[in-house]
Amino acid sequence: MARGGMRNAENVTVRGDAIGRSLPRVEDLPLLIGKATFVDDLPVTDLLEVSFVRSSVAHGRLLSVDTNSASSLPGVQAVFSASDLDLPPIVSPNENPNVDPPPQPLLATDKVRYAGEPIAVAVARNRYEAEDACEQVVVEIEELEPLIDPIAAIDPEAAEIHEGRPNAAVDFLTDEGDVERALARAETVIERTFSTPRHSALPIETRAVLARPTDDGVEIWTSSQSPHKVRLLVAELLGLELGEVRVITPSVGGGFGLKAHVYPEEIILPAIALRIGRPVKWVEDRAENLAAATQARAQRITVKAGLDSEGQLCGMDVEMLCDQGAYGAYPHGISLEAMTTSGMLPGPYRLSDFRVRVRTAITNKSPIGAYRGVGFVIAAFVHERVIDLLAREAKLDPTSVRRRNLIGSDELPCESITHHPYDSGDYQKAFDSALKQISFGSMEEQKAEAIREGKRLGFGVACYVEPTGMNSKVFKMRGMVGVEGYDSAHAEVTEDGDVRIWTTTPAIGQGSDTTLAQIAAQVLGVPAESVRIEKSDTAAAELRGTGTFSSRSAISTGGAIEKVCRKLRKLLMEDAAEQLEASPGDLEIEGSEIHVAGSPGSSVNIGELVRENPERYRLSDTYDPLQTAYSYATHACLVSVDEDTGQVRIERYVVVDDCGTMVNPTIVEGQVHGATAQGIAGALFEAHDYDPAGQLRTASLLDYLIPTAAEMPEVELTHIEIPSPVTPFGVKGAGEGGTIAPAPALANAIGDAIGAEFNWFPITPEQVWSAMRSSAG
Repeated sequence: MARGGMRNAENVTVRGDAIGRSLPRVEDLPLLIGKATFVDDLPVTDLLEVSFVRSSVAHGRLLSVDTNSASSLPGVQAVFSASDLDLPPIVSPNENPNVDPPPQPLLATDKVRYAGEPIAVAVARNRYEAEDACEQVVVEIEELEPLIDPIAAIDPEAAEIHEGRPNAAVDFLTDEGDVERALARAETVIERTFSTPRHSALPIETRAVLARPTDDGVEIWTSSQSPHKVRLLVAELLGLELGEVRVITPSVGGGFGLKAHVYPEEIILPAIALRIGRPVKWVEDRAENLAAATQARAQRITVKAGLDSEGQLCGMDVEMLCDQGAYGAYPHGISLEAMTTSGMLPGPYRLSDFRVRVRTAITNKSPIGAYRGVGFVIAAFVHERVIDLLAREAKLDPTSVRRRNLIGSDELPCESITHHPYDSGDYQKAFDSALKQISFGSMEEQKAEAIREGKRLGFGVACYVEPTGMNSKVFKMRGMVGVEGYDSAHAEVTEDGDVRIWTTTPAIGQGSDTTLAQIAAQVLGVPAESVRIEKSDTAAAELRGTGTFSSRSAISTGGAIEKVCRKLRKLLMEDAAEQLEASPGDLEIEGSEIHVAGSPGSSVNIGELVRENPERYRLSDTYDPLQTAYSYATHACLVSVDEDTGQVRIERYVVVDDCGTMVNPTIVEGQVHGATAQGIAGALFEAHDYDPAGQLRTASLLDYLIPTAAEMPEVELTHIEIPSPVTPFGVKGAGEGGTIAPAPALANAIGDAIGAEFNWFPITPEQVWSAMRSSAG
């Protein structure tokens, strides 16, 4: 563990008192009264609707696509196959020599590579007629044996899913220190395999796209987390200039990473609109969402780890295999899970000797993409299970082993063994606070009381650290050159004195309209109520940026807003000073007026200044974070297990986290609660299942099990607020953290309750019941 030099963030001039206040969410009222406008609500005349023909088999040669009968049906305007559209494939750019991403055709051409892959598209007066047309498209496929198991897929004798490209599309080794020597001196060594299934992000609003031709190009409304990436790829694949493509993000009903990618459907819709000269719309149904949108997780990790006689970690040797599915997800490609997980396997612990071999397998399944906590969930599951297993093997208290190995606050900043620059915090304090809050000191008495009541009680704890607001350097280092790593903002002061701001990170339900307005108000010194964050619109200014994912909005977009608002304030003060014949430094803003400090009678109205020269007060700027900021937390829980059914009940759930300065504490609380609910859902309920033929068994919400509010515990949340020294205002990301620790905390607790190991998730009642019976036997 190397000490790292701390770099100070740019000096931020703080003017207002907006940051740190739990202001009401401005975005809620339209949602609550049904006035929010989603893609499916847009009032567009002359609109046609679209439906897709999707492959019914997981792997096969596409011999022919006959659209003649479908094209002649009443109401059908056109039916297109790949040869009709004749468009290039999507290729996620990557400059890492260990990564070989396959191209993804917009519509299948020579082969189909997963059940659900789009083959043809029908356009009709309404969705019903379009779906009828799809049923009449005759598709001839020569079925090939599907590769569903990633271990089988990377076998050298396996057939190549993409001819000329190995199925092991990512293969790299990280080797730091001397792992063999470290494990040889270990007093206790364990070796275990951990596995995770595929998950779906399941936003309430599925994917949706509406495209309309214009006199000079095309307009696209899409439920996206990355509208500026949609614009870039549409222009590239359709041969248009950037100025000919406008992308607007209306209200978005959740994303969770699933909408951070650019999908073939988002290219096909504008291509059709331009081809037929009419607006077209597609709204994904839930079956498509489960089978054809990106899924996430899906890893198998084998770990050999050691502990010395003093309880100190002394080496980890890891083999990772990720199940990528048939393609990458643009722009992240095929290495997102692999690189994110492998880099965070050491977690918040001191570790000097570490080796990991990472491979990603191409398989005949839906592509893997981002989902809240991408990579971090699995990394935390592994390092927290390893700590518990080592401690129990060595007959030590797992909490003592954690305390012995957690990086101390006096050691920060430091660089982890995998070269992550941990910036600030107090991991020990979060850990101790969580144990105190859950009354760990009386745990044995609590367990004894549970036994008297006929219950088995178990305690589990999990710690993690996560990178947030990653910058351009991180993505370039990974080879992901299609991800900018920075974000942008355009702001203008209106003639009535208000401030309007457009950004490259659209709101997807996380409260960013309120949070970002508070940041702008803080810098400008105006009331937060006078700042309005507009829906993302690529026509607002020539902005480029990454989009809303990876807990980055408050850091990267907040930084861009801080920069542009600082410039606007300077202009306002200079112009007001000229009119008031005063020094800019002697002025202050109060409401919509600028006046000399101590002399409110001598003032000028902001709107009046703007009316004299509106263009002067329209500015854009970009912010590339200085470095990644690292949020962290400890989750602790108590569970009871029903001996007759194996049902797990969460009795208490405690979270102690640090996301730096909280811009809006209530919004942060909502983010942590929602993320924790998703983490618990993955730990106990959610999992995709494919049969040997590559058919998705969990193809509806009757089969893909999600919890309701009745299954969710009350989350007892405490914050440690240690500002980051490398970000504006000291903020760190808060959106993903809650998803990361529930799986290991619950696996540790359930194992503690019944004396069994659970090295996978979700942990189902059937598995718990079986483990209890095995233990009893």
